[in-house]
Amino acid sequence: MPEQTPNFLTCPIEPASSQPKAVENAPKLPRPKRRRIWFVLLFVLLFFVAASIPLGLTLSSAYGSANSARSSVQSAREKLINKDVEGAREDLKNARASLLKFREQLQKLGILRDLPSLGTQIRALEDAASAGSETLGSADDILDVAAVILDALQSGVETSDVLKTGIAPTRKFEELTTEEKRDLLQRFSNELPRLRSARDKMDIALTLWGRVPKEGLASPISNALEPLAEAIPLMKKSLDEAVPLLEALLPMSGYPTPRHYLIVLQNADEIRPAGGFIGTIGNMTWDAGTLTEFAFTDVYNIDNPVSGVWKEKPPDPLTRYIGVSNWFLRDANWSPDFPTSAERVLDFFIRESELQLHAQLPARPTTFIALEPGFFRSLLELTGPLEVDGKKYDSDNFFEQLEFQVEVGFHQQGIPVEQRKEVISKLGAELTKKIFALPSSRWPEVLDIVTQALERKQIMAYSSDSDLQPVLESRGWSARAKPTNGDFLWVVDANLAALKTDGAMKKEIHYSLDAKSPDGPVATVTLRYTNTAKGFGDYRYTRYRTYTRVYVPDGSEFISSSGAMKDDLNKTGGNFVPGTVDVFKELGKTVFGAFWSIEPGKIGELTFTYRLPSTALVGEGGRTPPLQSDYRLDVPKQAGVDNAALTIDLSFDKNIKSAMPPEDSTKWGDSRYEYRTDSLIDRSFEISF
Repeated sequence: MPEQTPNFLTCPIEPASSQPKAVENAPKLPRPKRRRIWFVLLFVLLFFVAASIPLGLTLSSAYGSANSARSSVQSAREKLINKDVEGAREDLKNARASLLKFREQLQKLGILRDLPSLGTQIRALEDAASAGSETLGSADDILDVAAVILDALQSGVETSDVLKTGIAPTRKFEELTTEEKRDLLQRFSNELPRLRSARDKMDIALTLWGRVPKEGLASPISNALEPLAEAIPLMKKSLDEAVPLLEALLPMSGYPTPRHYLIVLQNADEIRPAGGFIGTIGNMTWDAGTLTEFAFTDVYNIDNPVSGVWKEKPPDPLTRYIGVSNWFLRDANWSPDFPTSAERVLDFFIRESELQLHAQLPARPTTFIALEPGFFRSLLELTGPLEVDGKKYDSDNFFEQLEFQVEVGFHQQGIPVEQRKEVISKLGAELTKKIFALPSSRWPEVLDIVTQALERKQIMAYSSDSDLQPVLESRGWSARAKPTNGDFLWVVDANLAALKTDGAMKKEIHYSLDAKSPDGPVATVTLRYTNTAKGFGDYRYTRYRTYTRVYVPDGSEFISSSGAMKDDLNKTGGNFVPGTVDVFKELGKTVFGAFWSIEPGKIGELTFTYRLPSTALVGEGGRTPPLQSDYRLDVPKQAGVDNAALTIDLSFDKNIKSAMPPEDSTKWGDSRYEYRTDSLIDRSFEISF
């Protein structure tokens, strides 16, 4: 039998000459372990030395690839500033190639990718490279779109009689021909699929980047990928805004078919549930970017002529507190759910108008847009002041001066009451002219103002057309009432014959929750309103009279209330007479409604205390995807109420682990959450324990 050869992968065998012959049937002795340990250690050392060489080379090469990608991205950025789209496209192509090479190198590391700590780092780098690659793929799609649009904005009419819209950055919208506008809109329409593709790629990039550990990523590579890491959320936000805005803008501009609008200016100084009082109403028609109809009139010019034949039963509070026996267009925005109010406004406008004409309207509006004062302030900050009939209107005095003109000034000037709001048409025409006169390089600023106004419910839109309404709904631009997903609070006022006194009101909303009680969570809403009017001498202001509705989760149990009034002090002989609280269901919520009034220079308080259903505390009722927190509170804004103070004070039976938005750090570490903010946008609060 041949002798066994030593092998460093097994226990070594000593040469035969150094060992005595084994005695048959002799007891076996344990083998010495020291040499085995040394050989195992040697094997491990050799393994890691062998592994570290390709790892080091790969990481070094990966760093080079990532750094090359960074240089290419920076070069692309500089070229884009100089409008060199093709050069930027080539740089991004090189950057993406570098990242793909980086990822391929990491994937060659084989078994090292499965080691606990090292493997995590390698896979994190792969995710980072993939995220960067998807980001650059999205950017490439965007550059394709940019190249087309830039061509449209800069090129002239070719000699081959093929129309190309010659819109240099200095050209104005008002200078474009009808054909140029249609051609530009067609180009946008053709490029929409590519923008959607860019958005989808950015979603993938964001998901991949979310898997990359925030700590522990190799520093040189982390620094090289930093420009992409910064770009992802910014590009994601831009695409999320641009794609739906373009999807809505194309049909709203009357492309490919004309669109007929009903426009109302809602005066937030006289608040109504779906925004301000409908004082001015207008018709507008767009045909492929060309405004073919634009005229406003006083809402009473629609309502008054049909007062003898129009029959609609009004909501009960309108009858109870201001004696209204018929429901007209001017009061049609009674529901805080904007689509509900919009459908009624469109219906009332069409039927009242046709009663006057004794015939069907030649072009029935299918899209309704409500505009609030905040939108016009932002536009005037962009365009500068307007001058109409010798008066200057700027962002600071616009509504104050306009209110004076339509309430007092017209009478002093001998203008018939039916024509008192013609100044609004003049202002609208002047503002439109200024916007259309802006160079194309400033059009993005207008879009930013529109987007912000939609988010703040300073613009609300509804359409009965199936090509438009789904887009408005998906972005929340139709201001539809939010569903309940946990706790919920929506305070909705309705100014009832209080002139423009909302303009003098300081409103504070305080919501407190005691979730410690074994009998169930108890909530209290306290409304503290201050009437800052000096007295009754101003044509705009008087005592504040409002019917307030508070929308809370369905199934909430009313406990008590204070501050509700039977009527204002003038109607009750100067004595406070308690009123009743209406409790009912609406919009999938439980609603508490009450009338109250605040005299000039006085402070009033209205409170509601109620027990929440168990479903309001998501942690107890089970989390509802995609909700990840244990408690959620939604506080939508009432359209037109931009500056109410909102205080949230929540007490739980366990310490809070995290909250969004976070409290001041000095308040962390206990079971109470306190936060102050405003009503400029819808607010949401999420708590985890």
